[in-house]
Amino acid sequence: MARRQRAIQLNVADRVRRVGQFVLGKLAQKRSGLGSSDTVDIPAAPLVVGINGPQGSGKTTMVRGLVDYLRAHKVSTVGFSLDDIYLTNAEQRNLAQTHPLNPLLQYRGQPGTHDVELGRSTLTSLIRNTGPTAIPAYDKSRYGGYGDRVPREQWTQAQPPVDVVLFEGWCLGFQSLDSAEFARYIERVHGDSVMYKYSRKFSDDNLAQVNANLGSYERGLYPLIDAWVWARAEDLDVVYRWRKEQEDELAAQGQDSLSDQQLEDFVTRFMPGYEMAMPKLDVCGFISSGIIPEHDTLRMHLDLNRNVVAFDHQL
Repeated sequence: MARRQRAIQLNVADRVRRVGQFVLGKLAQKRSGLGSSDTVDIPAAPLVVGINGPQGSGKTTMVRGLVDYLRAHKVSTVGFSLDDIYLTNAEQRNLAQTHPLNPLLQYRGQPGTHDVELGRSTLTSLIRNTGPTAIPAYDKSRYGGYGDRVPREQWTQAQPPVDVVLFEGWCLGFQSLDSAEFARYIERVHGDSVMYKYSRKFSDDNLAQVNANLGSYERGLYPLIDAWVWARAEDLDVVYRWRKEQEDELAAQGQDSLSDQQLEDFVTRFMPGYEMAMPKLDVCGFISSGIIPEHDTLRMHLDLNRNVVAFDHQL
């Protein structure tokens, strides 16, 4: 166990160093491309980095490591998650009641269960870089593991100037399919490919609603993101195992966590999002601000044990 833990720690350290170097390079590119501010009292806008990866892939751990790495390089860094802008528990219950026939929207997780405007206003305040920014927080252990947003008075205040913003999420960067793309996706769902076995559990209307919900993320969040880091798992079936390890950690800490049955139901509702979005991401890459002229995405290829087996910039 100690040897395995050491191997994991080394892998995280290597990952943080490689991603940290990428972020520092893109920060230099952004500052060089925009030039210095004409007004010395107005700090330059920070580099906003979106981080995408499956549940349990180590995004949160990597962000914590990156914050320390970048601060050690005298780079002021703020990190938060798409999870932090989930709807409140009351708002999520209302969403579920509004869409009683869509199991994908009954609990937090899928596009449509986040407060996109809260995310946009938080990023906009950080980019403006002229005053404190309250960073939202979400407590997944509340309500028996179904979670709720932390009261605003308990949010951390990020103080300017901020150099780098790290914004991570399992579906951050997912793009909606246009009518032709969605029709092809549904045709495959109704086929016999194992690549769409989770989507097959839900109706076309259920899937169409989630696809439509992605539009607000594309309009409200992605144009604010300058560069991307993508943790690409080689086999998405490993998501359940990785997420189970997270729930076991919560239980070991004495916090509320999902039962095995709840966890299976929970992860099953996430999986159609991957099946719908990943093929397009592999081909088209991410939407961004366009400030970074090229190679704005660093892709990490993960094996079944979260080890990074390759890096590339092919998007």
